[in-house]
Amino acid sequence: MWLSNADKELREEEWNTTLMDLENDRFVGRGRELQHFRDFIESSKETKRILHIYGMGGIGKTFLIRAFQRLAESLDGMVFLVLDSEDFTQSPSMLAEQLLILLDSKLSLEVSSQSHETPLNQCLHVLNEFSKNHRIIIAVDTYEKIGSLDRWFREVFLRSLPQSISIILAGRHPLTEGWMESPAWRSLITQIKLTAFTYDQTRLYLTKAGVTKHSEIQDYWHFTSGHPLTLSLSAMAYGNKEETTHHPHKKQEILTYLTSKWLSEVNDPELQRLLEAAAVLRHFDQATLNFILDERTTTTAFTRLTSLSFINRTNHGWGIHEIIRSAIILNIQERTPEHYQSLKRRSASYYLQQINRNQSSTWEIAEYFYHLGEEVIRSAFFQETDQKKKYIEHVGAHNFKEVEEYFKKRNRYEQDSVANYYNRETDTTHHYYVSAEHNKKENDLIGPEYVRKLGFNVSRLVKDEDGETIGLSIIVPINKKTIKHLKKEPVSRAYFRQLSKEEEEEYCVSEDSYSGWFIRMLDCLNPEDSHTRSFLLYNLFPLLLSGGRIITSTPIPFFQQLTQAFGFEKLPDATHYDFGPDQPSPTFLLDVRGPRLIQYLKQFSQTVSHEKAHVLHVADRHRLTKREKEILLGIHEELSNKAIAEQLHITEITVKKHVGSILKKFQVKNRTQLMKRIMEMSPYL
Repeated sequence: MWLSNADKELREEEWNTTLMDLENDRFVGRGRELQHFRDFIESSKETKRILHIYGMGGIGKTFLIRAFQRLAESLDGMVFLVLDSEDFTQSPSMLAEQLLILLDSKLSLEVSSQSHETPLNQCLHVLNEFSKNHRIIIAVDTYEKIGSLDRWFREVFLRSLPQSISIILAGRHPLTEGWMESPAWRSLITQIKLTAFTYDQTRLYLTKAGVTKHSEIQDYWHFTSGHPLTLSLSAMAYGNKEETTHHPHKKQEILTYLTSKWLSEVNDPELQRLLEAAAVLRHFDQATLNFILDERTTTTAFTRLTSLSFINRTNHGWGIHEIIRSAIILNIQERTPEHYQSLKRRSASYYLQQINRNQSSTWEIAEYFYHLGEEVIRSAFFQETDQKKKYIEHVGAHNFKEVEEYFKKRNRYEQDSVANYYNRETDTTHHYYVSAEHNKKENDLIGPEYVRKLGFNVSRLVKDEDGETIGLSIIVPINKKTIKHLKKEPVSRAYFRQLSKEEEEEYCVSEDSYSGWFIRMLDCLNPEDSHTRSFLLYNLFPLLLSGGRIITSTPIPFFQQLTQAFGFEKLPDATHYDFGPDQPSPTFLLDVRGPRLIQYLKQFSQTVSHEKAHVLHVADRHRLTKREKEILLGIHEELSNKAIAEQLHITEITVKKHVGSILKKFQVKNRTQLMKRIMEMSPYL
């Protein structure tokens, strides 16, 4: 049965009302942007006429425009028109026709008398007439797709509009070039960058979607990092457990779906290849990509890469948004797992080469550990939160009261606690569990007096962006002053009491120096705050450059796993029971004095060690000379001829001659074929 026009209008109104109610109910996290829009409506009559919202794909630009529309249409005399650049062919006449269709749906136009005019002239005429009695706002979504029409839209169309009409643009990139180069246009534009939801906003969104369990909210927060589209897809999967063919349900499927949307910006193979290499790195620049890809990256290609909406500047170059990065990595792993492993190895080799050249950079050492790929280290030390929002404050007499206050708050917490370290690339979670008994015992064993006794410099406060103390570290520099206390205090005494006279003398350096470090406490006021714990762990990397010995002791299995993953040695005669008779606490030591650091870094990965042993075994079978073996190991580490020459203190020409000899012995033409041949050889032949 066909509906009458009146019935159609009623039915459309019912659908529209229902959808608006649902959208209003699910709208969270954009209060600041809505206030900007309210201010924009008020101010645009005289000054600001253009509001531009931008951000990466899936950040919620379209959803926000709909919220603007609902707010605008609740006001008398307001007409809100929404165009999407993907819905019409990019030409002035097609844009004008789209606007006329929208105007007709809103205002019931009678334009037959102007039918002899072009669509553009009709559109401008109608806009001019109706702007006399209506406040008109034109919103253009997906503005990055307007392409060659951008200049015409700015210099012709907008200049022809009545001054009372306001414009909203939404795209993935900030407005540049003709928009921002002109002081006149700049004075008319307000730009707002959309960012991901905070944890509280994410929790509110999930609660509205029916996700109320704390553990599930934590899981979704770790997976989505507050990215609205990822959050929406995840909540949809939660609400519809049954398998369907229409929507992605599993995390892996969600990431695959998101990849297809984000990579719509990547429209040629060269850019895709650069993006894949950049995704394996946490931070990249042109030099890093040159090394990883073993070829020169052009400045033009690099500029195109860094202009993608999901790539931003970092403290160490550029970086890809973590969710997109995970999605791209998953895609590479599925399509070309060998290529992914090769990119990872070359990334680790790059940072090891940087460390070889300059041993003063904590950051390069951290990145080296990340790219070696040890699961628990990557999960615990490299959480994705913005570390810039937290900072370390040294403790002194001026702020010691804050240490005292911290322990007062800590003493109130005597219950089981669990912090979860989520790795999106592998979809695995490592659990840091501490029992209530351990928390109570730790409160008995350590407090402000420990800091006062050993010196203010043993402690650091962790503060958030508001200056609130959220964590505390106690790392004791070992010297002749502190060793006296370390021999008496619980937890440390088991190791320091059993030292020989010679070993103790090595530790007893002057009070203004140190011979090593004892890691006594890394603590958060919120025991479930894995990001702050990760921040504390990451800030241990400078100890590797200290040139001393690093000692720690813990009964907590998670930390024991971490120390052993880091290559700490478990000391046989230094286990104690200071945390309780059923809580054995081993002591672990890592010696990075002098040249031991580089050797330690090179031997860190078991995989690298096995591969190195295999390479040397094959080299022996092919009767390589000692120098050729050294150069072959350099090739295995993917070092350049120049880097190998610097490492072995020989000329680059000498390296080239030896490389030629090695290639000849293995009957291959280049390095790639050489390593492929070696790694395919059986170790038993």
